[in-house]
Amino acid sequence: MKIVYCIDTVTRLGGIEIVTIAKANALAQIPGNQVWLALANNDHSVITRLKNVSILDLAVHYNENDDKGGYLHAMLDYMKKRRLHRKRLEPLLNDIRPDIVISTGMSAKKFLPTLKIKSNPVFIREVHFFRLYRSKQAHSIHEWVAAKIGELRDYGVTIRRYDKIVVLTDAEKVGPWANWDKVVTIPNPIPNREKAHSTCTHKVAITAGRLMWVKNLEALVNIWAKVIQRHPDWTLQIWGEGDMKRNIEEQIGRLGLKEHVFLMGYTSEVQEKMAEASIFVMTSRTEGFSLVTTEAMSVGIPTVAYNCLGGISHVVKDGVTGFLVPMNDEDAFVEKVCALIEDEERRVEMGQAALREAEQYGIEKITQRWMELFHELLTKKENK
Repeated sequence: MKIVYCIDTVTRLGGIEIVTIAKANALAQIPGNQVWLALANNDHSVITRLKNVSILDLAVHYNENDDKGGYLHAMLDYMKKRRLHRKRLEPLLNDIRPDIVISTGMSAKKFLPTLKIKSNPVFIREVHFFRLYRSKQAHSIHEWVAAKIGELRDYGVTIRRYDKIVVLTDAEKVGPWANWDKVVTIPNPIPNREKAHSTCTHKVAITAGRLMWVKNLEALVNIWAKVIQRHPDWTLQIWGEGDMKRNIEEQIGRLGLKEHVFLMGYTSEVQEKMAEASIFVMTSRTEGFSLVTTEAMSVGIPTVAYNCLGGISHVVKDGVTGFLVPMNDEDAFVEKVCALIEDEERRVEMGQAALREAEQYGIEKITQRWMELFHELLTKKENK
């Protein structure tokens, strides 16, 4: 079976990039499979992270001219790059003659199923974000209108050209998608890594992810300022890089938290860092799935998270593997964190429950589900 993943870039490993590489590697190990990664923005360093997976280096470089003009210039350049993307990808796919083509990035998703590929492959769209994230993150009426138009175009028109749509949790299977047989749920896998398990006895809480507005880390810093009033010997580690770094640094200084909250930077070994902590905390405004939460579960630490829009309530079992807190209720969040700090036995018990729950996200189990879907779709196409 010939499988091609179309992704924007893997220059910095976020959740989408990590799981795409993990799935590509796992599928490539199955006898009879050949797997390619089609990169819009080339990154040769990815070769060291791939096993028997071939690279299609398209060298489109979508964002290389973003700082050379205003908004209109950026939009015109994006449209030009998308035409280039299509022009370079189509002949390569025709050379490969794939059975399965998967859109896992942002750029190819709009045109992928309209390509003229002689092998007539199955086209699959992965949805990694909370479906309505654009409109929920709009800061003005103009942004909201633009977001709604984008959502209508994407989910009302473009996505219908695909043979199958894969979402990460059942939280997305609502509204018009509730009974649509094109939509199926397959969660992200936890990448296989040699890792230790936490003892849940370290006086450290941890979070990880890009330092972006959607992650709502300013709320987490406020929360920790209240936590240390009761537990000054506990610290918070924030792993990741992003646009909000300077704002968060200033907030930490303003609140006098330099000895209690630490911006740790980027790491490719997040699970190893989590194994040295005892509580995972997350204050995101929206989450499609939250790979980082399942990674925390896989090392045996409980989670305290806002019950935000998206799929987090399908990942964290409230009162069993952690706590879900009403959105923006900082005081309730503080209480749940302190409850875990003050009850080591319960903290360990929840951590062990999280470890057991994480087993369903093992790479072998998720790969099996993908292979079953591929065979089902190819059989269906052959019988048409």
